[in-house]
Amino acid sequence: MIFRIFLVLFLALSLQAKTKKLTGMYANNKEVKRFINYMIRKHNFKRSYLIDVFSKAGKPRRLKIKQKRRKIATGVAKGKKWWLRSSGYTKFEKSFLAEDRVRQGVKFLKRYKTTLAKIEKKYKVDKEIIVAIIGIETYYGEIKGHYETFNALAYNTFKGKKRKRFFKYELENLLLLAYRQKLNIRLLKSSIYGALGIGQLVPHSYIKYGVDFDKNGKIEPFSNLDTMATVANFLKHKGWKLHKNVAIRASYEGMRFKSLKTNTRRYYTLNNLYFHDILPKKKFKERRFRLIKLKRAEYDELWLTFRNFYVLRRYNASNYYAMSVYHLSQEIKKRAK
Repeated sequence: MIFRIFLVLFLALSLQAKTKKLTGMYANNKEVKRFINYMIRKHNFKRSYLIDVFSKAGKPRRLKIKQKRRKIATGVAKGKKWWLRSSGYTKFEKSFLAEDRVRQGVKFLKRYKTTLAKIEKKYKVDKEIIVAIIGIETYYGEIKGHYETFNALAYNTFKGKKRKRFFKYELENLLLLAYRQKLNIRLLKSSIYGALGIGQLVPHSYIKYGVDFDKNGKIEPFSNLDTMATVANFLKHKGWKLHKNVAIRASYEGMRFKSLKTNTRRYYTLNNLYFHDILPKKKFKERRFRLIKLKRAEYDELWLTFRNFYVLRRYNASNYYAMSVYHLSQEIKKRAK
């Protein structure tokens, strides 16, 4: 008799799960229904869970999150005058190499000195680079995202017009990440494009490179320990070489550089430089390199860039970003001695 009661209840719950309807802004969206079926078929998700998550989803709205007010953050966000006064790489310097960011980076490095030493030894990635990336991405964990990650990725996938395939892939990985790491998907915060956590990596990167460094059974995007190891693991798999050159500045005649092509995939040798009266400011062993130009208001900076520089660009595909990480790491290293 008891067995029959349980069987009836089980069948009733199963029927309820199957008949549960999608509501909310995606109620009549055929793409969402196909995606739900895909997740059930490929990853064995429960239909009731997916319907519940999508039914509660809404437009991505910028959340009001309390955080420390910093002069540099205000300067970047406010008024167009700041941007008009700056030119090229100077914009990045004013923000990412500000005195406060460097000082906080030194504190972060010293606070996690022992842990960072272990991570550097295990993953063969310079600890100052790890700290600099976290410093630039989220001000050492202070800025943790202003949008609900699921809402942002779902909207970009099913309502957006650009990069829909990318966002769909990240939405799939977000659901997998939340399920595997037992995270509440509704509480995860990110950028409008789905980059989440202290390291601002997209969900598939946490699936592929995430590290449970504190050994608590979860890869947590908002854990300093897990993030430092995850960033290191990401860079290691992209080809980072410990204690190797990132970039070396070079001098040339004039204020604007036009002698050779820069910011391309083309490689050069020292003979190419000497022929054009270009002199690196320190010696190096690498046989070939690329040239990049950092534009400033009154002159161009010329830099020789090596393998590690382009590993940084795998984190963010911008020469200015990669150079900002490198410069910040060098300032932190110098001050921490």
